[in-house]
Amino acid sequence: MDLDLRGKNAIVTGGTRGIGRAIAEQLAAEGCNVALCARGRAGIDETKAALAGKGVRAFGGTVDVADRKALRGWVDEAAGLLGGLDIFVANVSALERTQAMDEESWRLGLEIA
Repeated sequence: MDLDLRGKNAIVTGGTRGIGRAIAEQLAAEGCNVALCARGRAGIDETKAALAGKGVRAFGGTVDVADRKALRGWVDEAAGLLGGLDIFVANVSALERTQAMDEESWRLGLEIA
């Protein structure tokens, strides 16, 4: 499928596994340069290499999106490395951080997602 994304620049949060990884891979397959982040270092280098193997520029970083200051800094850095930003995919949620099904957990999920 051609989504006319060749040469565009995208950021995918939570982009090293699951749905986030699938999104990053599809963007790269469409010719989109991709920066991705995750809370932990595991998977970042491997995912970057897989994306770069599709012929696009790929960058990755470790950031907890719940830390707004760190997230903003990383987005600025990633956009600079990519040469701009066209697409932002907010793929994270706080659901795995809490098992409770209460108002505080709901609010945390809403604020992070």
